[in-house]
Amino acid sequence: MISAIEEEQLWGRALEFLERGRPGDVEHTRAVLAYGKVLLANEGGDPLVVIPTLILHDVGWGRVDFSDFIAAPAGAKKDVESINLHMRCGARIASDILNDLRWDSMLIQRITAIIAVHDNLEQLQALNDLSATLVFEADWLDKFSPARQERYFRIVRNQEAIEELRQFLDENKSRWFRTKTAKRLLVGITSGAWQ
Repeated sequence: MISAIEEEQLWGRALEFLERGRPGDVEHTRAVLAYGKVLLANEGGDPLVVIPTLILHDVGWGRVDFSDFIAAPAGAKKDVESINLHMRCGARIASDILNDLRWDSMLIQRITAIIAVHDNLEQLQALNDLSATLVFEADWLDKFSPARQERYFRIVRNQEAIEELRQFLDENKSRWFRTKTAKRLLVGITSGAWQ
């Protein structure tokens, strides 16, 4: 299990990048960590991989130009260059942070491998790793929350884009969520029962 001290150290290092990233990245990271802890408690997975990965997964946004992400329609966001750049850059930043904090090299490899592909479902599934699945599910669950949609609106400032996002999410949710817990959480999030 990851200690409270280790988690606090990771947050301290991640915040410097998250605060320079997209508007709402800090809140997003806190939300996905909460979802991830519920998934871990009910589905298994390795907390020494899932928790640091969730805390560090979007640190790359603090180092890349994401104007193409903002401009792209919801269904095309996964294909913009900044998506790939933030994952690759995030994996390097995470490696540096975890090495500085003296984490086990095998854990660093697993964590950075997940961060390097965390927004690419096919590459993530190719890892064949329950912890990677839980990271993806926690990350994508947040996209359905009203708070996340408000944060998204702060980025794109376009109500039509919000409707497009909702349609995109609704059309794809059946292929994104595989665990029973993620499916249950999704129902709670979309009904307003999970906050």
